Amino acid sequence: MDRRDVLKGAAGLAMAFGAMDAGAQESVGPETVYELRIYHLNEGKQELILDRFKTKERSIFVRCGMHPVAYWVPTDEPLAGRTLVYMLRHKSREAATESWKKFSADPEWVAVKKETEKDGPFVKLHESTFLKLTDFSPKL
Repeated sequence: MDRRDVLKGAAGLAMAFGAMDAGAQESVGPETVYELRIYHLNEGKQELILDRFKTKERSIFVRCGMHPVAYWVPTDEPLAGRTLVYMLRHKSREAATESWKKFSADPEWVAVKKETEKDGPFVKLHESTFLKLTDFSPKL
């Protein structure tokens, strides 16, 4: 399975299941972009990063202006147990840039990352792809 398979599968799942957060349709406009992120993880770090997202990271995203759409973990090798795939919605590409600046400087995020990664980093490589919905796609 390569990056294209992951991208196609994650985007298709989001559309097929209508993954959306509260108020998603109202906040989708012509400048809205979706960011598909793929984290290739260091060995043994998947459960740790999932716990961090579940308990802390998602709320920091929202506070910084990012809107989580969905999170996935691959079930097939070679990605199973080593990969986290997720999608965020941003008002625009510029808003995404600003949100990531806020996020990386957020004192809570800095403290959470330092504490949770005291025994080593979770992510060895991350990929980010920005996407726009087609005019025939369901609103996410």
